[in-house]
Amino acid sequence: LGYAARHRPTKHCCPRALPTMVRAFRLAAAVACFGGLAEAATLRARVAQQTSPEVAMEEPLKDKDGAYASKVDACGACKFAATASCAMYKTCLCYATNTHFEVGNIPNAKDTKHYRWACGDEGGSKYELCFNVDYTYQDAFGDRVDPNKPKCP
Repeated sequence: LGYAARHRPTKHCCPRALPTMVRAFRLAAAVACFGGLAEAATLRARVAQQTSPEVAMEEPLKDKDGAYASKVDACGACKFAATASCAMYKTCLCYATNTHFEVGNIPNAKDTKHYRWACGDEGGSKYELCFNVDYTYQDAFGDRVDPNKPKCP
């Protein structure tokens, strides 16, 4: 017989060790999986439910075309939306722009006020910052804040 034939593994190599190793692997996988779930449940129980800040104002009304009639209204709508949740409150910087653009071959439009808002100036240079604030004791919307009692801790 050649080398390969003499050293071929048999069917019953380590018959008792294999099931033990499989059981140990399954047990380790179960502990790793369910141990993480238990830690997540414990963490969730320790974290208090964070409440949303009070909405700063009423939502401005849109015109019949679905846009806002002025930059003030668009900025107010941004402030209304951004103060409804802590995530937006902490990350939104309100910008607004008029989305009406003159087109060469169309006669003069009667409604040229189509203001929209965004939480950032990624829309381009036509977007203008809504609220110029001093961040010492003001939030991003110009409202005074108490540093000892933040709206969203």
